[in-house]
Amino acid sequence: MLYIKGTALWAKVFEPDTKFVPEGQYTIKVSVPAAEAAELCEQLDSMAQAKLTEVVKEQPKLKALLSTTPAYTPEYDEAGNETGNILFNTKLKAVLTRRDGTKSYQKPIVVDAKRTPMTGKELIGNGSKVTVAIDAVPYMMPATKSVGVSLRLKGVQVIELVEYGASAASMFDEEDGFVTSAVAKDDASDTAMFDEQGTSADDEGDF
Repeated sequence: MLYIKGTALWAKVFEPDTKFVPEGQYTIKVSVPAAEAAELCEQLDSMAQAKLTEVVKEQPKLKALLSTTPAYTPEYDEAGNETGNILFNTKLKAVLTRRDGTKSYQKPIVVDAKRTPMTGKELIGNGSKVTVAIDAVPYMMPATKSVGVSLRLKGVQVIELVEYGASAASMFDEEDGFVTSAVAKDDASDTAMFDEQGTSADDEGDF
C-alpha cells in the first residue's frame, strides 16, 4: 500500500459519485508540491515501465503501438498556469461485478487524525490536509494500447479539515441536549492502515 500526503480536492468519499459511472465511484484528488511528490512519481513511473516490459515480452508485436500514461498530472490554476504541484487522482468503484454476474460493494475507510472513523457528518472540502492510502495497480488497455498505473483508493485520513458547507452550522447556537456519536463502530477495526496524528478534525473546529 502507498500513501499520498497533501491537499484534498473534490473529495467524494462518503457517497459515490454517479455522474460518469452509473453504479458509482468514490474519488479524491490530492495536490502535492512537486518536490515532495518526486519519490512517489518515480515509483509509479517504474511500475508503469515494468508493466510495459511485461506486455512487450508477452506480445512482442505490440511494442511499436504501446505508450505509457503517467499516473499523475501537473496542477494548473484558473489561468492555466502550472502551480508547481502534482495531482494524484484516486478512485474506487462502489460496485464490483464478477464474471458470474454477482456483485460486491466496497467503500474507502475515512478517519480523522486520531483514526476515529468519520461518518460523513463533516464533509471534506477543498484545502483539507489529508493522507490517502492507495493500491497502485498496473494496467494495459487493449483498446488504446496504453500502459499505466491506476491509483485505487483504499482510505483517507483527514489531518486538518476544511469542512465543505460548514457555514450552514452558523445559523444555530450550541445547546445542551442530544450529541451524535462520532464513531462508526462497524468501521473502527479497519483504521489500522493509518497512524494517529497530532491534530484531529475536532481540534481544528469549523472553517
